[in-house]
Amino acid sequence: MEIDYFVPLSSSGATVLSTSTIADILYPQLSVAEILSLSKVCKATYRAVKAWYPSAYNINNHFKTFLGTLKNVLAFRGLQAITGTIVSGSQALQFFDRTYYPGSDLDVYVPCRHASAIGEFFLSIGYLFKPTSLQSASAFGSDCKRHLDDLSSRTPNGTVPGQEIQEYNWRFVEGVINFTKEVILGDEETLKVQLIAVEPQSSPLTCVLHFHSSLVMNLIAHDRAYSLFPRATFIKRTGVTFGNSGRLESVTKAYNKYMMRNFKISRDPLPPSSRNPLLVYGDRWIGDRQSWTIALDTAGVTIPYWVKEANDYLGLPLLACQGFSVRNTQPRQPTVQNPAPKHYQNGDVLLTFELVCCTILRLPLVLPISDSPSRSYMWPRSTSYPVMYSFMIRQQRFEEEKVGDAFSRRTLRPETVPGWQFWDAEVLQYVHREYTARTGTPTICL
Repeated sequence: MEIDYFVPLSSSGATVLSTSTIADILYPQLSVAEILSLSKVCKATYRAVKAWYPSAYNINNHFKTFLGTLKNVLAFRGLQAITGTIVSGSQALQFFDRTYYPGSDLDVYVPCRHASAIGEFFLSIGYLFKPTSLQSASAFGSDCKRHLDDLSSRTPNGTVPGQEIQEYNWRFVEGVINFTKEVILGDEETLKVQLIAVEPQSSPLTCVLHFHSSLVMNLIAHDRAYSLFPRATFIKRTGVTFGNSGRLESVTKAYNKYMMRNFKISRDPLPPSSRNPLLVYGDRWIGDRQSWTIALDTAGVTIPYWVKEANDYLGLPLLACQGFSVRNTQPRQPTVQNPAPKHYQNGDVLLTFELVCCTILRLPLVLPISDSPSRSYMWPRSTSYPVMYSFMIRQQRFEEEKVGDAFSRRTLRPETVPGWQFWDAEVLQYVHREYTARTGTPTICL
């Protein structure tokens, strides 16, 4: 969010507002909107607020409620970096809003092939598997390891249909594993973690983009936290719905839950002529100027070399180089969209994006829609980014030729093939060059 400096502040006033003891008492009493207003007073208050940010938005402290010790928190964030796991739902909302909802879960979105690694981590720190009735009745029963191994072994060609989480009406979910842990936090409390395994041909970001409203479209990665619609959520305290999903009873319950938390739920954004619309139509990038991005302290977090190399190559994290489009009309051709076509009426707000899957990518990419895109799974064929797709096709064939019989198209698990190389950063570089050349609008990366 851009900052303007309106009026000067006396040196004594700046000293008072920047004194850590006073800031630690005063600033926590202010809402996000009030903190933003304070930061706009002048450069001195802007610096004072920025100096207070690290203590206010300390992700290690936030996660300690569920993970116990700093060692466990750092280990979990290291796993996030390796696997592409994110935290979303009410915990991400609470982190940005600096608030606490008693009894709320920790929702962890995991690429399904990494379900075992993340699930076994929670088991190792004292959580217990809480099978659903369907899981208990399955062949695996209450054997958590077998459930996790089953999710981790799913492949795009051999996957079973994912289940919908009714509260959020999610798509792209392969399965859910619930963990609980009894702790003493003042009174005895049961902590609950939901491991949400994402389909093999999808990514955790796609689940966030299919939530019931803009209110909960916030996420925490290993190095940054992103709020995709901060003006609506934290300034206006309003969530905008997508399509007519509010008519679903289960989603209505979710709306009621957040209305009890002093948020309004809006069917429509403000009219386009408004100077302060809740949503702005057009292409969006994760971490763009309409987002709220908080850089997290990564001291002590073990980050794999290939993540560091990709960040250096692009100048930003891989996640921040992906995006989506906000529209108010149905696309002419089928796309990945929220809501689904059956729940959409022209004039409603629509999120749509292109989901790009290929074996030279560690995770599928989520990209804004333009021109006449088509949904693409496993073999690139969309017209949105033809130069990128041409590179992917040629590089994928080359990787297959390099490893020979070690690679099987039937299983499509290249991470298990010795010598196979991934090209996420290079593919995203093609995306951003092509987007800029076509639209004349620089992306966040270039």
